[in-house]
Amino acid sequence: MERPADVAPAAFDGHGAGAARVIQTARPGDAVALAALDAVAWSGGAHPERIPDGEHVWRIWIDGAWVFVARAGDVLAGAIVAFPVRGGDLFVHKVMVAADHRRRGIGTRLFEALLDEVDATSGAACFLTVDPAHADAVRRYEALGFTEKEYVAGFYRDDEDRYVMRRPSAARPRSAHA
Repeated sequence: MERPADVAPAAFDGHGAGAARVIQTARPGDAVALAALDAVAWSGGAHPERIPDGEHVWRIWIDGAWVFVARAGDVLAGAIVAFPVRGGDLFVHKVMVAADHRRRGIGTRLFEALLDEVDATSGAACFLTVDPAHADAVRRYEALGFTEKEYVAGFYRDDEDRYVMRRPSAARPRSAHA
């Protein structure tokens, strides 16, 4: 799989003092930092022991999937990863933001970078899964164009239900930041 072309780093307002923050395509050297962020980003969930992926898979994703990162100076503050699945759709596997960088629009900007790249290159439909109890996340995904929603009881295990949300190809409203 060909690595997506680099995008021009996009600056965003960090709502506070500190180093400049940018959204950019992940680099091979980011794999270890991504794995470390992944290991802590899900620690507040119902089953955090089931979530993190290892350094190996992050390294593979950087070369073969769509991976964008948010940086606050030298710190990796967030990331999003998506990859194609059979049938041509793109699966948004995860978006994560470090706890001390949340509520600053980083997750939204990561989604915008990803979806702008998808729209400009493949135009593929995208889908993701989300815990139905996370109403704020569901609303954010709907605002990004993930308007088709299916409830799946016991998606992973009996105690883990999900919405499968789908964004039809090129259905996302254009970014207010563009």
